Formats: sequence, C-alpha cells, structure tokens
Amino acid sequence: MSFRIRLTRGAQKQKTKLTAFDSFTRLAFRIFAAPSTGLTRRIPLLRDSILRSNLRITPEGLVAVALFATVISAIAAVIGIYIGFGIYKIPYFLALIAAVPLVFTLVVNSPKISSSSRAAAMDIELPFVVGYISVLAGGGVSPLATLRRMASMNLFPASAKEAKRILVEVDVFGQDPISAIERVARWNPSRVFSEFLYGYTAILKSGGNFMAYVQSKLRDIMESKAAAVKRSADTTGTMAEAYLTVTVILGMVLYTLYMVQTLVSGNLAGLTNLYFFAFIIVPLISVAFIWLIDSIQPKWPYVDYRPYRYFLYTIPAAAIFWFLPLGLHLYLRTSITLIMGMSVPAFQAFRFSRERRSLERILPEFIRDVAEGRKTGLSPEVAIERLGSRHYGVLSPYVKKMGAQLSWGVSLSKVVATFTGSVGSWITKAIGVLLIEVVDVGGGTIRSFSDMADFTRNINQMEGERRAALKPFVFITYIAGIMVIITTFILVYLLSAPALSGIGSSTLPHVDPNTIDLLLTTAVFDSFVIGIVAGKMGESGVPDGFKHSIALVVASLLAIYLARFFISIPV
Repeated sequence: MSFRIRLTRGAQKQKTKLTAFDSFTRLAFRIFAAPSTGLTRRIPLLRDSILRSNLRITPEGLVAVALFATVISAIAAVIGIYIGFGIYKIPYFLALIAAVPLVFTLVVNSPKISSSSRAAAMDIELPFVVGYISVLAGGGVSPLATLRRMASMNLFPASAKEAKRILVEVDVFGQDPISAIERVARWNPSRVFSEFLYGYTAILKSGGNFMAYVQSKLRDIMESKAAAVKRSADTTGTMAEAYLTVTVILGMVLYTLYMVQTLVSGNLAGLTNLYFFAFIIVPLISVAFIWLIDSIQPKWPYVDYRPYRYFLYTIPAAAIFWFLPLGLHLYLRTSITLIMGMSVPAFQAFRFSRERRSLERILPEFIRDVAEGRKTGLSPEVAIERLGSRHYGVLSPYVKKMGAQLSWGVSLSKVVATFTGSVGSWITKAIGVLLIEVVDVGGGTIRSFSDMADFTRNINQMEGERRAALKPFVFITYIAGIMVIITTFILVYLLSAPALSGIGSSTLPHVDPNTIDLLLTTAVFDSFVIGIVAGKMGESGVPDGFKHSIALVVASLLAIYLARFFISIPV
C-alpha cells in the first residue's frame, strides 16, 4: 500500500514538473518581485495584451523576466565593450550599449508579437474551420460537442487551441457555453474569427437559421481571403522591386565604386569590400527578404520537409566533390558543387509541388462525382468504390486504392485517413477530414457532399489565382540574376582591360587570373542565392527556388562560356 502511495505521489510530481521557461520566470520573479509589481502598474494595457496572446504568464512575471533579461544583457554588453573597445580599440563595440533597452522593449512587447501570430494562424484555418462547423451543424451536432471534436484535431492546431480555451471556461470555471464563447471572442486577436463567434452566439440565443449564417459567413471569408491574396501579391511585387534595387542597383553602384577605386589607386584592395558584399551582404539581404515575404504571403499550417531532407542527403556528396583536387577553376568548382547539392532536392521539390497542385486541382471533381453518386442512391462507400475506374490524373492511384480497401470491408474513416496521411497537400488533408465528418456525422447527405465540393472548388480557385499573381515575380528575380552576371562581366572586362591599353594603362594594377576567377565565383554564388528568393517570391516556398537557383547557375556558366568569344577572360 505504501508503495502505491509513493508511486502516486511520484506521478503527481511528474505531471506538475515546470518547464524551463516557467522555472526561469519563477527565478526572475523571486529576484525582481518588488520592481516588477511597480512597473506593471505603469503598463495598464499589458494584461490585455497577454490575454490576446498565446503566452501563459502574469504581467508581473513578464516584467520580471524582462528585468532579468535586461540585467543579463547589460552584463554581456559591458564585457563586450571592455574586450572590444577597451582592449582592441574597436569603436563599433560601443553600439552594444543599445542592446540593454532593446532587450527590455522586446520582452515587454512579446505579447503583441504573439497575438499577431495567433491571429494570423487563426485566419489561415478559418475557411476550413467554418466549413467544418457547417458540416457538424448540418448533422445535428451540438455546439459543445463540436468544440470537443475540434479540440482533438491536430490538423487545425490554432483552431484546436481556441476550442480548448472555450472548454476550459466551461469545464473548469463552470461557465455556460455561450458565455465561454463570448469571452474567448472578446480576447481573440483575429477580428474575423471574433466576429464569427459573436454571430454564432447571437444565432444560438435567438434560435435563428444557423446554417444560413454559416454559409453567408463562409462566402464573406472566401471573398476576404481572395482580397488578401491580391493584396499579398501587390505587396510581394513591391518587395521584389525593393530586392531588385538592393541586390542589383546597389551592387552595380558598389561594383562601379570599387572598380574606380581599383583603377585610381593602382591596387586591388578595393575588391575586398566587393567580396564582402557578394558573399556576406547579399545572402543576409536575401534571408531578410525571404522572412519578410513569408510574413506577408498567405500560407497553410503545414510544411513539407521532404525536399529539405533530400538536401541534407546530398550535402556530403557535394562537399566531397568540393574538396577533390581536380584542378578546376574556383567558379567552375563552385558551380558544379551547387548543382550537385541542389539537383536531387530540386527534382523532388518539383515533383512534390506538381503532385500537390494536381491533387488540389482534381479533388473538387472527385468530390462532385461522389455527390452525383449519392444522388442515385449509392452509399458514399459504394460511390467511391465505383469511381476507381475513372481517370483522375494523379489522384487515380489513390482512388483505386481507396476503392480496393472499401471492397475489403475497411471503414471509410480509415481509408480516407490512410489517403490523407500519404499526401503532402494540407488542403487535401483538410478536405479529407471534412469528408470523414460528412459521412460520420451528417450521414453523407447529397447536400453535404455538394457543399463540400463547392467549398473545395473555391479553395482551389483561390490558390490558382494566388499562384498566377505571383508568377511574374520569378521573372523579376531572373532579371536580377542576369544583371549580376552582366555587371561582373563589365568589371572583369575593365580590369583585364585590353580596351584601356591606350589610356594610361601603365597605372592599371596587375590583375591575376585568381582575382578574375574569384569575381566570376561571386556572380555564380549570388545568382544561386537570387534563385532561392525567386522560388519564395513566385511560388511561396523556398524548396521551389531550388530549380531556379540551378537554372541561374547554369545561365552563369553559359554566359561565361559565350563571353569568351567577345572578351578576354584569363581563366
């Protein structure tokens, strides 16, 4: 008996184990309890910001964490300034003093950042969540049971969190479901979702037509999503122009300045700054632009990591080739290494992307055919089984497999779950979940299938419009890559300078082939980086940029080969 008591107590201690952040917060509050309480009174809106975020912390605890982090950053800044400025006399280290107030500001404002992420995640899932609620409501499922089903869905993580918030208010604090929904709607940062919840409770209170409200709200959400897609495309265009300006125009200006410095001073010291810009600044700028574009582009809560895994597999082979003593020029060795490292991931990313888009394009037709089968009196299982002989392109093997499994007596839920688990399209996974709910809850009625087919077609049309709007930006980034190559050729031509032989050529520095080789390598490398940005701009995915990066590297090699017929390249 005593052993069981000790075991139970041990299990309870295991359940109440604090996370690392909770332990850090507890330590910070023990040290800064008094000042954090005083500062919290001076920030009255901090509590509201925390309630709208995903953070689980009190305002006093957050201020304590901010003070603790500020003290740590101040100590680190003092040490850095002492070493960098006091010992090595580097004045740039004095800028570390700015990190102290910056750390405090970032920590105190972290709830606003978290609430923004919470709203964005909810807005992404909202069309599918409203469709899901519509399906369950059509099957007669109560609002509380709908929330319980949503809370257990891993496919919609943001919606599951919101459902759990409501259930906590009901099950833990004893509120009625309507009051709990209204409380969560009050503190939800997503305006659209908050309005939907308020309308939802108003319909429940008045006993109105809930299905008509959901359908109307779903149309409004789809229209707002389409408008958001258009706005994101316009913003992406602005970002593409800015990227083109920074990488190409600024690059051409710097190339010209460093070339003039080289010609006037009679040495090659100015090229060091050019290498720094090409190998450090351009990649950093590209990463920053990728992050900015990712923050404004609509996306789904699913990332296909398979192309990244293939990239990790090919890195060793590319690294081995790089270090082989083959006697190749640096630009050629760099080009072949990049192509080797990216070929397999680029091919797989292209294959997965094409399969995903084909599935999303043909899926509405499959759902529509199932609905037509239901009109003739067939059950959903028999309707899907009979569609196994129909051609659906890339979806055909999956339909045949589903039909075979259904003929063996496997339940439709397991069949659809197996199908959605084997595809890399989040939209297809979400539609599969709705399909299961239509059959399990709504009984697979004709109207349910027809509504789901229309919903799927609207989602696919919106995705098609988004891709069509973003395609021109790939062309813009290709122009950037070509301009980098042309600028490098101009610099190589002027430095190797047979054209300047009659105008003060005695003052020109001696340009060895290794310098020319390194300049050509900068063009190849920057073209590769620009190709990655092209995929993110034009197709909303970094893996989609793998093929563009290879194309620009190959274009650089072809340009170098063709340029030999017109200018002298001593490599």
